[in-house]
Amino acid sequence: MRAAVLFNYKEPLKIESVEISDPKENEVLIKVTATGLCHSDVNVFVGATPVPPPVVAGHEISGVVEKVGPGVTRVKPGDRVISAFIHPCGKCRNCVTGHENLCETFASVRLKGTMFDGTTRLRLKDGTPVRTFLGGGFAEYAVVHENALTVVPSDIPLEKVAVLGCAGLTGYGAVNEAKIEPGESVAVIGVGGVGLSVIQLLRASGAGRIIALGTKKWKLEKALELGATDVINTKETDPVKALKEMTGGGPDVVIEAAGTSETIQMALDSVRIGGRVILVGLPPVTAQIPFRVASIVRNGITIKGNYGGRPRVDMPRLLELVRLGKYDPTKLVTGKFKLEEINEAVKLLEEGEAIRSLIIP
Repeated sequence: MRAAVLFNYKEPLKIESVEISDPKENEVLIKVTATGLCHSDVNVFVGATPVPPPVVAGHEISGVVEKVGPGVTRVKPGDRVISAFIHPCGKCRNCVTGHENLCETFASVRLKGTMFDGTTRLRLKDGTPVRTFLGGGFAEYAVVHENALTVVPSDIPLEKVAVLGCAGLTGYGAVNEAKIEPGESVAVIGVGGVGLSVIQLLRASGAGRIIALGTKKWKLEKALELGATDVINTKETDPVKALKEMTGGGPDVVIEAAGTSETIQMALDSVRIGGRVILVGLPPVTAQIPFRVASIVRNGITIKGNYGGRPRVDMPRLLELVRLGKYDPTKLVTGKFKLEEINEAVKLLEEGEAIRSLIIP
């Protein structure tokens, strides 16, 4: 099969012929229909998320089940599915206590680029193992754990819901973690795929004032279209001062979806006394973010990190929100590219000129 392989950090991807082996126990082979391109993939390409190359990224996967391995019970050949970026083992302590988004088994192999057994299912023609990042969807086929998969109803197009695998599920997890009460004010820092998903889901959850913060005018306009009540261009105004003035002391909740040291500090500085900060943006793994502990303590600020929703529980709910028109993932897609055009899509994302691009193998 063809796959977009990263051989060295900070170099263009190469379309290579790659061998893919049959799925093993609890694994599923998917024929890929579409895969969303996310900033987390770009972090792999530049080495900020250091999965060892050669590696195939791509974790917002939609497709059709081609073959199942031994023990698979959740899907069957011919099923139309989406794959979450989280692959729960279903057996560790967190999985069995309802926190499968924090699966310990998956966490142990996530940056190694292997399946749970420590091996890969992809190889170059010379036999060199090829790793995958959270699924390896930038290819014609992918092998993933069955617990990452959700069957898509026949009346929903597969291309439409590919980005639920990360942007949607991450947004859902953030809003769920924030425990929004009706009418509360919420600031969303970052208006990419995750931030715009958060805004749609906040509107569906009954949040009051929803304030979007970003640096691109066209993305802020998109935020207003999708449910934001106000926007702040952080290049044109002091965002902390503006937030405090707009909300009379700061938002009840700040959801940080940009993942930079500046935006994380912005979230901590702007939330009201007694407020909540939900961190979902992912800076490079080596990043160290200093903050003033005394102000966090004195102001009773709650800081929570959230690593997405629960694939087997929350993905079906997301699909229902899509069906009801309360969340529209197509609003995030700014372009579609063939597999051999993937480097063009990566360039647009790095330049801030795309939200989500679909790679169609």
